[in-house]
Amino acid sequence: MGNGPDRKRAAGTAATFVGGSAELVDFLIPLWGETQLGLAPGAIGALVAVELVVSVIARPVSGWLVDTRVRTRVAAAGALLYAVSCGGYALASSLPLAFAAAGVGGVGGAFFWIAVRAIAAEDLDLDSGSMAGMLSSEALGSWSFWIPAMVLLPLVGFGGVFGTLSIVCIAAAVLLLRVPRFLVPPQGQPPGGIRGDGRRLAPLLAVASVTAVAEAGVSLLLLLHLQNALGLEVYQIALIYLPGGIVLTVMPRVLHRFVERRGRRTGYVIASVASAGTAAGLSFTPSPVVIAALWVLTSASWAILLPIQRAVVAEVNGHRVGRGLSLLTNFEMLGAAAGALIAGLLYEGGSWQLSCLIFAGIILSGTVLGPLALRKLGVRDRPGPDVAVVTRA
Repeated sequence: MGNGPDRKRAAGTAATFVGGSAELVDFLIPLWGETQLGLAPGAIGALVAVELVVSVIARPVSGWLVDTRVRTRVAAAGALLYAVSCGGYALASSLPLAFAAAGVGGVGGAFFWIAVRAIAAEDLDLDSGSMAGMLSSEALGSWSFWIPAMVLLPLVGFGGVFGTLSIVCIAAAVLLLRVPRFLVPPQGQPPGGIRGDGRRLAPLLAVASVTAVAEAGVSLLLLLHLQNALGLEVYQIALIYLPGGIVLTVMPRVLHRFVERRGRRTGYVIASVASAGTAAGLSFTPSPVVIAALWVLTSASWAILLPIQRAVVAEVNGHRVGRGLSLLTNFEMLGAAAGALIAGLLYEGGSWQLSCLIFAGIILSGTVLGPLALRKLGVRDRPGPDVAVVTRA
């Protein structure tokens, strides 16, 4: 039995609201820190790191809450905490207050994202594309918020934009709180606790972290290239990313139907080849138009890979889906942090082409590692509504 349509709709809309807010905050923090607080690059990096570290630490707690409490309430709490974080940035006049806002945002993001994805996972037995649908909702906010924000920024400043985002996150919390309470009935679980779940999911966690290293590295290399080598303005960079954001919104369901027909392992191979092709193509330092087209390929690959990984975790760790999703997200985040660090070091080394090709090779390894992990986990290659998934934990 899947969750009610109101519950599912509220989770999707809230994901758009909070996802768009988080995307803008991540983008604006470096600009805000430099122009409003006069922070040095090292302090800005520390500010970003605080939110990441707190989020990683909070995820096991989030997973436990999602598995034992009303999930819409956990998601609403996360949205409210993120609203407090945005409000904190709007009012912060010193570095300690900014650090406090970053820490609250880390906890809020951990609570919110694990909860809404677990709500989507509840429908996998009836709708194998529910994770793809949630990804579309998340991606919608990541680009649709940009135009209003760029219009507002010169009118109300950073504080006004952060304050507006705080209101948006409060609206997301209200939507979730209005949904009737539904407590997922507890289930027995295999012995071993979180360590046992980690061992059970290890093949997928390993390939997800490796992929995250390369994808984050390529993303940072591209941003550095657009800013430094091509000298583009902020709005120009946003226009390059825009087609990819639209693809990540409209294509997950479409590409999931392909995965249903051809299988997850085939989808993993095609997505890895497409993303590796983007990284290799960047080594030729193409024009902005070509870069936008290449980024569409990368976005399409994410539209395939992310729903596969999240759905597989829900199938394998259905007794504790929140815990499984928290493990997956933490491995992805730690891999992304390592990838950004490696990309920065490679870029400073001065070899743009070599950096891109190294990451292309890492991504291409997913053509072997991804299907191998899926085989080791023993999940069905072709998902469908007849797959018996236990996600009521």
